[in-house]
Amino acid sequence: MALGHLDLDNFRRANDSLGHQAGDRLILQVVARLKNQLDAGDQIARLGGDEFALLIDTRTAPERALQMAERITDVLAEPYWVDGESLLLGCSLGIAHSQAQPEADPLMWHAHIAMRQAKSMQGCTYHLFDERINRNARSLADLEGELRRALRRDELELHYQPRLCLDSGRVVGLEALVRWRHQERGLLPPSKFVPLAEQSGLIVPLGYWVIFRALRDMQALREQGFAPLHMAINLSFRQFQDSQLLPTLTRLIAEHDVDARWLEFELTETAVMRRSDQVRQTMDALRQLGVRFSLDDFGTGYSSFMHLNSLPIALLKIDMTFVGQMELREENRKLVNAMINLAHNLNLEVVAEGVETAGQLELLRSFGCNQVQGYLISRPLPVEELVTYLRSEVAHADTSRSG
Repeated sequence: MALGHLDLDNFRRANDSLGHQAGDRLILQVVARLKNQLDAGDQIARLGGDEFALLIDTRTAPERALQMAERITDVLAEPYWVDGESLLLGCSLGIAHSQAQPEADPLMWHAHIAMRQAKSMQGCTYHLFDERINRNARSLADLEGELRRALRRDELELHYQPRLCLDSGRVVGLEALVRWRHQERGLLPPSKFVPLAEQSGLIVPLGYWVIFRALRDMQALREQGFAPLHMAINLSFRQFQDSQLLPTLTRLIAEHDVDARWLEFELTETAVMRRSDQVRQTMDALRQLGVRFSLDDFGTGYSSFMHLNSLPIALLKIDMTFVGQMELREENRKLVNAMINLAHNLNLEVVAEGVETAGQLELLRSFGCNQVQGYLISRPLPVEELVTYLRSEVAHADTSRSG
């Protein structure tokens, strides 16, 4: 026998946008398609809103599991019609064979981690369990548990990378970047745990922790006499959709007595292109508080300037992959220059990321770029070192004026 764990990737989004009754009708279509692929010895069970278990009889034909997986993913990839609308659902199917593990619980676990492996790919896909992904999954599961504990035990910290205004030569903003002070692995950058947080759902509580800590540090910097700086916080799409974002942010702004006009949320191109009506409504509500928005990693997604012009975005951040090649490739210089000119035509400021050399800085200055950040200016700093850095900047500015 073989066990399949099936997850419908986009069902919850469709359910939210169409309504629960339409979502129920969509599920009935999914079940009908699944039943059409099953034989007499096969069984299907619904595990939750968008998850199913499939028991596939492979006693006379072991290859049936693979054949079934191919047929099921093919048929579920076809469009659905609900209330006159055509919809596409992604699906992820994990398959585990009972000869690998005859007990029910480990078999379900193996099917589940195979499904998670399939979910890392696009479209309707399947994956067969093997021990290699089992070891990887257990390692990720352990890391996920450690991340949950890290949130409870306050093992995370924020580092801040300054943003420099090219006109004034002064620091005008900070980007808050989360780090994990792991007891065994040392200081972990976001790339080591943020993707895991997104997969597990921890990205939402992690995001609220970042907002809380950044607002607390904004308050502390003000109390130490520093002039206000824009605080840029990366906001995941899942948190952007969270119903508690607006009330939580409103409460935290009041608690820390922060002027929301200095708060900036960075969104990715992919996020602002998805469900644009909802994105616009949420952005408008946050903008009423005074928050402004920047578009992160510009040039790596698929946004159009027409679409950007319809959203309340104040800044574009040009991705470091374009900036890093400017000195070597004329195409990159032309591309960055064009991005800056187009953004200015839309009345948007431009921030260039990943500036590491004086040559890059001078090119960006000649193109009219507004702000830059990168290791040439400063590495991301813990708040204690940031205070020292900002004091030296203030002292340098005072010396320049007196001179």
